[in-house]
Amino acid sequence: MATRAQEGAFERMLSEMKPLFWDTRVEALDKERNAPYIISRLLNMGGMRGYIWVVDLFSEQQIVDTICHRRDLRPIVRNFMAQRYHVPKEQLIQPENWR
Repeated sequence: MATRAQEGAFERMLSEMKPLFWDTRVEALDKERNAPYIISRLLNMGGMRGYIWVVDLFSEQQIVDTICHRRDLRPIVRNFMAQRYHVPKEQLIQPENWR
């Protein structure tokens, strides 16, 4: 269960990073239920600030699960995060064609 401080940090992140979620009703995002989507969007398009928000707001397990299972992560992001969290390449889903 998230504390008030964690909920406040999540709300600040959504406010700051709202342009990254142009295709989503930001107020409907749930930190736990939508974690893979939020993590991948922040890592792909949030730059260093997005990366910092991911590390601050989400558990290592949520991040690792996301990099192992999301097909929409950019290859450079996937590789960096796999090295950062010591995830073997064999555990990563590799999309057939990256756009």
